[in-house]
Amino acid sequence: MFTAGPQHGYRFALVAAISLSLLVLDSRFAQVDMLRQAISYLVSPVQSLVTFPSEVIHWSSTTFAERDQLIEENRTLNNQISVLQQKMQKLAVLEAENDRLRRLLDASARIESSFMTTEMISVDPDPYSIQVIINRGASDGAYVGQAILDAEGLFGMITQVNSMTSRVVLVADANIAVPVYVNRNGMRSVVIGTGDLNNLELEYVPDTADIVVGDVLVTSGLAGRYPEGYPVAMVVAKEHDPGEPFARIRAKPLAQLNKSKNLLMVFQKEVAQ
Repeated sequence: MFTAGPQHGYRFALVAAISLSLLVLDSRFAQVDMLRQAISYLVSPVQSLVTFPSEVIHWSSTTFAERDQLIEENRTLNNQISVLQQKMQKLAVLEAENDRLRRLLDASARIESSFMTTEMISVDPDPYSIQVIINRGASDGAYVGQAILDAEGLFGMITQVNSMTSRVVLVADANIAVPVYVNRNGMRSVVIGTGDLNNLELEYVPDTADIVVGDVLVTSGLAGRYPEGYPVAMVVAKEHDPGEPFARIRAKPLAQLNKSKNLLMVFQKEVAQ
């Protein structure tokens, strides 16, 4: 209405007159309030539509920020739970073996352990072995032969180290043997993998050996590869074939080999007594 031209003065006067008339009507007549309310009902959806994109952007940024924070907090809590569960299982075993540990106090050196959390990032597709890849490598201090635990027991051992990742062979692998003892009475033996995630076997156990279903097998620390005192498996069957000098004893791994993702790397060092 106010573009340049010979009649712009008249246009301005017309708009001013209309404005003054609306002001007078608004102050004198209540019907104008009803008209204003009716117009607001029409304008309100338009206002909501105009502000909708900014509200969506604000909601999205807030939601994703909270989601990332929750994911990070969940990862931290999972790592803390793994460490606490590992300490609990260690304490339970040490309590059961208190007398035996006292007799070892005069040794010239003891094994102390520290831990680092890690996560499984992939499963090795090799059909002839049971191995996984974890997200820790040489830059984190990982080394070949290092023991790996989950929240329940011995998970496996590192067999190959790269700069950022490592390859772990599970205790159920057919090429793995773990020196153990029976937590109930201290009888020593060796657990070997069978290639089955749910099945381990004990080697060369005499038929008369004091071992029963339900016995817990714990790492003995012999050969220095696995740290002493960590649960490995539970005996689930004891069979004997007539004429055979050894019993066939089957055990189930305590570690959740087919489920665990959060793991612990065990660092061992010799400390003088």
